[in-house]
Amino acid sequence: MKRLLIRLLLIAVALGAIGFLFMRSVQSTRSAAYTIDPVHLQNWTLAIEPGNAPNSVLIAARPPRELASALFRQLFTRLAESLNGPTFPMVPLLLQDEFNRSFAGRVTSGDLLAVARNAGVDTERFEPRCMGYRRESAPGVTRQLYFVVFEAPSFTRFREAIAAMAEPGTGYDPAALSPVMPTAASDPDFSRWLPIRVTESDCVASIEVGR
Repeated sequence: MKRLLIRLLLIAVALGAIGFLFMRSVQSTRSAAYTIDPVHLQNWTLAIEPGNAPNSVLIAARPPRELASALFRQLFTRLAESLNGPTFPMVPLLLQDEFNRSFAGRVTSGDLLAVARNAGVDTERFEPRCMGYRRESAPGVTRQLYFVVFEAPSFTRFREAIAAMAEPGTGYDPAALSPVMPTAASDPDFSRWLPIRVTESDCVASIEVGR
């Protein structure tokens, strides 16, 4: 009996060590730096993206498609997981629900698009800060999202500028949305994750811009 208990203890220790090494390997893979071609940070455009869901994007900054596809390939190569990429990569500037609550009847989406243009959203370069990661678990399902976090003063200027145009008392918060580009997710409905307000714990890997 004593020998059996010792064997079981050794097996438990071995399994624990294997699990620890596996998780450390996954974390190391996830934290390795990603790379971006600097040309993919140029020639961004502004777009109105009317949707039906409250969390769908109304106004967005669109990068070249190659930016998201290149990062998606890097994610897939590292993780070998079944992930979905966005049909149209974008950085959400304003959500449909925010517009409905705070701006509808006062200004048009075209007016707000003009504010984004005046703020320089489509001309100032968005600087990649890190690759963000979020995970949600529920009985029978685990959802994951990878997204690029940017440093973007023009994004902040736009969100703060339109605060003066919002209906008072409707709860519009310029800081409720951070400059992020959803890049890969476990399911194709990226709007379910919005709005995203970035915290330091979201960043899992650096992003390097090539020369």
